[in-house]
Amino acid sequence: MVLLSEVIERIDSFLDDDHGYSIEVGTDSQTDCKTKFVTAIVVCKLGKGGIFFYYPVVYDKIHTLRDRIYMETALSIGCATTLLELFLDNDVLRDITIHCDVGPNGKTRELIREIVGYVTASGFDCKIKPEAIAACTVADRFSK
Repeated sequence: MVLLSEVIERIDSFLDDDHGYSIEVGTDSQTDCKTKFVTAIVVCKLGKGGIFFYYPVVYDKIHTLRDRIYMETALSIGCATTLLELFLDNDVLRDITIHCDVGPNGKTRELIREIVGYVTASGFDCKIKPEAIAACTVADRFSK
């Protein structure tokens, strides 16, 4: 497993000032007898491709969708906060957007306001489905 300090080095070497970029963090989960969470860090150099990193963690089964969504969001915020701290320690300023696995269609639509408020109150921009690719595409792929 790659350490976050190594992720910072890889991100810095991947990005340059000639292209726009985006850094997104998102988490998805799957529940069986345990709940597996996967947090993804997605770095896109606009028009030039991207790289990603992911971190799985397993907890005891979380029974309610609401609790899982809040845990996903908390893991994403925690990861993004740690990334920002490491960027600042290396004298690098990067913007990070949190991608949340909630959207206007389906059971999570009732949580959109709360989750977006939670993320923005933590100091990050927030994207939801269908634009939340870090959570809904990358993390989802590795959470199964």
